[in-house]
Amino acid sequence: MDRLKSIRKSLLQYTFLFLLIGITIYLVFKTLDIKMLSNVMVMVDKKFLFIGALAIMCHIMLEGVVMKIIIESTHKVNIRFIGFKLAIMGFYYNLITPFASGSQPVQIYVLKKCKMPLSKASAVVTNKSIIFQIVVTFYCTILVLMNFAMLEKQMKMIMPLVFLGIAINSFVLIMIILVILNPQKIKYFMRITIKHLSKIKFLKFLDNKIESIESFIDDYSKAINFFAKNKKVLISTIIVTFIQLSAYFSVSFWIYKAFNLQGYSYIYILTLQAFLYMAISPIPTPGNVGANELAFFTIFKSVFPQPLMGYAVFLYGGFMYYLILIGSGIFTVITHYRMKNRIGRNIVLSEN
Repeated sequence: MDRLKSIRKSLLQYTFLFLLIGITIYLVFKTLDIKMLSNVMVMVDKKFLFIGALAIMCHIMLEGVVMKIIIESTHKVNIRFIGFKLAIMGFYYNLITPFASGSQPVQIYVLKKCKMPLSKASAVVTNKSIIFQIVVTFYCTILVLMNFAMLEKQMKMIMPLVFLGIAINSFVLIMIILVILNPQKIKYFMRITIKHLSKIKFLKFLDNKIESIESFIDDYSKAINFFAKNKKVLISTIIVTFIQLSAYFSVSFWIYKAFNLQGYSYIYILTLQAFLYMAISPIPTPGNVGANELAFFTIFKSVFPQPLMGYAVFLYGGFMYYLILIGSGIFTVITHYRMKNRIGRNIVLSEN
């Protein structure tokens, strides 16, 4: 029964995902001027597209480096390239689940299969999540605030989404700080809040979530204490994550250069990309598919000439979503297959 329910859930999830992808591709292709295709293919500087692909590869590899640092400082496992394997699988499940919610359970599951205790597996994933949340919030917020006047003037339409994105990420940071200062008090206020919210009929389910939320707070408290005791790990993971984000956010610039365009600096386009990230972060579509392309149309319309805009969005979606989705998807399928075979061999050996 549970298996049937799981299959139905997966089927619904993938159907929704493919529907979103189909609609997005249709809308992007509608903006392409097919008559310009041959000229665009000649115009595009393949060197910069190659650099863009390298930036995505760098982003993926550095995700693995951060995972490796945290794993080795928490509980060493005898699996080669475990950090990179977890990173790539994490990308895949982030891209196919709403709010990028699918990666953490899978990563914890894989770490458990690698003989890591559940508490430490949860700590690894929580620590990684905290580092990314801190760095991306400060990174994007600083860039947006430095260019706030210019952005507000040019993009009034999506400012509310950006404010919402900043507010959500800032709220998470504030909660982290409060957990550092007094986790018990946070639990107390959380219980009172849930008690009042659960009086509302459609929020009554929150009554059953108190234990899991308290467990979540405890996990965060332990993770923060871990970094407090391991400052070298904290500093190294922050630096690597900063470089990782710089590589990821640079893709728009390399697409811009590929069209042989000039006039906008690397920092300016990086700021627009940070602006885009904050604008789409509250949107719950899997991997922000659809929202990513729509936001790119809106935010970069002054950067790319109108005839090239559709091609720019096409390349952007290809790099930021489909390239990672296809690569990480193939890797994840192979990894799951090998894991099942390994588990099967272990069962046979134990029976003998």
